[in-house]
Amino acid sequence: MICAVVLMSAACGQDGTPEASGAPATVSPEGDRPVAVWRLEGGFLQPGLLAIRPPRVVVYGEGQAIVDAARTLRLSQAELSDLVSALARDLSGQPATATPRPGTPVVMDAPTTVLGVRAAGGEMREVRIPALDESGDGYAGPLLNARARLDRLAQRAATEGQDYSSERVRLVAEETQGGKARAWPEGVPEPPGTGAPVHTRDLSGNAASAAARLIPYDAGQQGDWPVYRAPSGVSLAVSWRYLLPDE
Repeated sequence: MICAVVLMSAACGQDGTPEASGAPATVSPEGDRPVAVWRLEGGFLQPGLLAIRPPRVVVYGEGQAIVDAARTLRLSQAELSDLVSALARDLSGQPATATPRPGTPVVMDAPTTVLGVRAAGGEMREVRIPALDESGDGYAGPLLNARARLDRLAQRAATEGQDYSSERVRLVAEETQGGKARAWPEGVPEPPGTGAPVHTRDLSGNAASAAARLIPYDAGQQGDWPVYRAPSGVSLAVSWRYLLPDE
């Protein structure tokens, strides 16, 4: 679900970003395909936070923009076209994985930024940029421009957009040994254990409604999650987020 720095056009505001129109707070799970994306992969985070982390920005073909699976706004088709065209120019000719300039300090355990735009042929063109936030000056200007466009869009969604919600949620639970465990919330199915410390389950319908109603929402996903005693007997620190239309 957006726009960032687009080309100068009548559809844009004076600051060079398109002006948003009203957007519904709830988006149908049958949304169209993404045409632009900004997400993070990896990094030094606890497994539960990695599992629940949403894309930073996703823009869909009908103009819907979603930021952090928490805020949304809608672009006109003219604004959307400008954004996609600008991102396509920024990412044109870039390798699948960007390499910083020689001499750029190596930052260990930093996430990789992924920037993507749907090309005219229909395929999603993605560029992976290791440690972009930590060593941005070491990368080519067009990559910084692309990230800046989507970053401005994220800021606009925070101030001008609406809260995003969906009829589907992702439940993420991390096994823990500490904290006083609460009773498991009624109507919420326990995510299946797979031998890994993190359990996930995508919910819809009544189960999704129960999770959103009964489990505190950690908007910033800082990891301070409530602990519940699951029906299986294990203690789980639990959080959830809304799913995006293409998830």
